[in-house]
Amino acid sequence: MAVHLTLDNENLASTYDEVSNTQFNNGSILIQKLAVKPGDSVLDIGSGTGRLGRHVISLIGQAGNFVGIDPLEERIKIANGKNEHANAIFKLGNAEDLSSIPDNSCDVVYLNAVFHWVLNKEVALQEIFRVLKPGGRVGITTGAKELSSFTGVRLITDNVLKREPYNKLVRLEDSTQNQHGLTTTELIQLLAGAGLTVKDIEIKEIKRRYPTARAVIRFSEASSFGNFLNHVPKSLRDQAKADIEFELEKQRHKDGITFSGFTIFAVAEKK
Repeated sequence: MAVHLTLDNENLASTYDEVSNTQFNNGSILIQKLAVKPGDSVLDIGSGTGRLGRHVISLIGQAGNFVGIDPLEERIKIANGKNEHANAIFKLGNAEDLSSIPDNSCDVVYLNAVFHWVLNKEVALQEIFRVLKPGGRVGITTGAKELSSFTGVRLITDNVLKREPYNKLVRLEDSTQNQHGLTTTELIQLLAGAGLTVKDIEIKEIKRRYPTARAVIRFSEASSFGNFLNHVPKSLRDQAKADIEFELEKQRHKDGITFSGFTIFAVAEKK
């Protein structure tokens, strides 16, 4: 199942800017692991609305250089609208084509909650290797595919789609998460295959809290830029959302709905 970049819109982009606290927090941990410092030249692949990018810009200071790229126009608009730094730019682009970035020019490249959406991961890593300086570092956060099927929203969504009328028309393995996500072992193999040396890798259990079931659906749609349930026939999608929301609401307590997920944090180096 392909990842569709044309499903995003202004509402989904602004919603993501509002609700992406978990991604920002994970990204902040990744930036700390990457030891970003004043004067660094940094490339943010999949920069989205620029929340994490603005944090990184504050770390590199005026002596640094920052480029954020994302294939989603509405998110780049938000990022540029909030950018107040002359040494930083957000622009349209994708991980597989970094031709606008010179060879050996970046101290740090990172992909925060992005790599599972990249279709040609091998080409993307080849490009990252090219633009990194010798000794430069790449950081990635992404869901641990080997642990995704029995936790959180994914578990409830899959259980709903196993029922009628969905089970005869929906293949769970066709979801974008299944098609394009990867295990920790696969990530290590990809990094090594690109000539990068893994310096640090760990899986963290991350908890997300939502006030209501509707908030879960809202987050899922915004964070997937409209690709949530794209493996479900369009005629059944609204009903599927309603059925999933009904099951999610059963999980709500006085403090809302809390789910755990498992995120890989990886740092590799260009020798």
